[in-house]
Amino acid sequence: MAKRRRNGEGCFSKNGNGYDYRIPYTDNSGNTKYKYFWAKTKEECIEKATNWRNEQNGIYTKDANSNWTVEQWANYWFDNYVVGKVKITTQNDDRSILDHHIINGIGQYRLKNITGQTMQRFYNACADKRNVRGDKLSPKTIKNIYTVANRMFKCAYNNDLITFNPNKKVELPKREKKFANTLTAEDAQRLAQSCMKSGTTMDYLIIFLLCTGARLGEALGLQWSKVNFFKKEIRIDQQAQAIPNDDKNSKHKYKLKIIKSTKTRYSNRTLPILPALSAMLYKIKQEQIENISVKGNNYHLDLDLVFAKDDGYFICDTVLRKYLNTKLEELNIEHFRIHDLRHSYATRLFESGQYEPKTVSQILGHSSIGITLDTYTHVMPTKLRKEINKSAFIFKKYFNNIEVHIPSEMFPKKSDEKKA
Repeated sequence: MAKRRRNGEGCFSKNGNGYDYRIPYTDNSGNTKYKYFWAKTKEECIEKATNWRNEQNGIYTKDANSNWTVEQWANYWFDNYVVGKVKITTQNDDRSILDHHIINGIGQYRLKNITGQTMQRFYNACADKRNVRGDKLSPKTIKNIYTVANRMFKCAYNNDLITFNPNKKVELPKREKKFANTLTAEDAQRLAQSCMKSGTTMDYLIIFLLCTGARLGEALGLQWSKVNFFKKEIRIDQQAQAIPNDDKNSKHKYKLKIIKSTKTRYSNRTLPILPALSAMLYKIKQEQIENISVKGNNYHLDLDLVFAKDDGYFICDTVLRKYLNTKLEELNIEHFRIHDLRHSYATRLFESGQYEPKTVSQILGHSSIGITLDTYTHVMPTKLRKEINKSAFIFKKYFNNIEVHIPSEMFPKKSDEKKA
């Protein structure tokens, strides 16, 4: 008598050329479904079923990897070649790009069937894709997607899973670069004065971003140990970053944590702070001392955060964005991103005409002066004109001291200037 198969082992049925093998499995909704396999022998059926089950659990065998989908390889690549091998910030960025773009766009394709044409269509689709704010993806975002995909395919090629890197056969869609959005000097002043009047931690955080040009993560991760009231300076060499939550019982997928690094090594910098800003930070410190006396052990004293909730825990960036949006509506100021506070700070420096691009680059923590020039060239025409006028005497002799009277009708009228 044949040995009875146990629950979950499936059952065989004979067909004209071999065997059909049916096994039960549970889908994501908890419902029982069945998967069918065919082979000439029972052993081959069981091997196919085993490989399939391994794939579902993220365990890949030599026989199974030839049929991996892009999604399966992307997850395997991330777990084995990204986690623990790169900075936590890069790791989080990679995971976000994989989930929101690559897996969502080409995850269903077989890895071995991906071609250059497939990737070209994918990037063209990315160029038309819109983010949560309804804006098309920026050229920088598309380039970041390309970079992650390229690393992923290069690793697959090095592991003999594909015969070529399909990412090398594409041309990224060209899009017109958008200049940084900034507040006018008047709107920035109105916003700052309104925040000082409200006087909440959220308000002080907005003022801090307006007056230092710090990135949001740098401000949220700023600790009191980095603030020197005597020298009136702050040290920026870390940031608050959202990382995957290890607590499976938590309703939050991510949690904030202080990362002992910034965006690049050039972003580590020491900034002098204005006396008024130093006084504002001291006021925040005094308010926190009062909160600590009330909260006691329930205050997150270990975090040592400058900008924190009443219990000393991290301020959520989403909550801050909602608060800022409400503030802008009240003041009738056009909507902008939090990062535009940083752009506004840099614009004020250039508009003053007292700062060289290299100095501004160091203050902002850019990795090169080229990034600063590329981002803020549009706010430097006045400074550029002054610099060129300084060199007028050098080129004057080219024209043999020619003097020409230009009639007034050649100049546009003020009404024409407004129309232009």
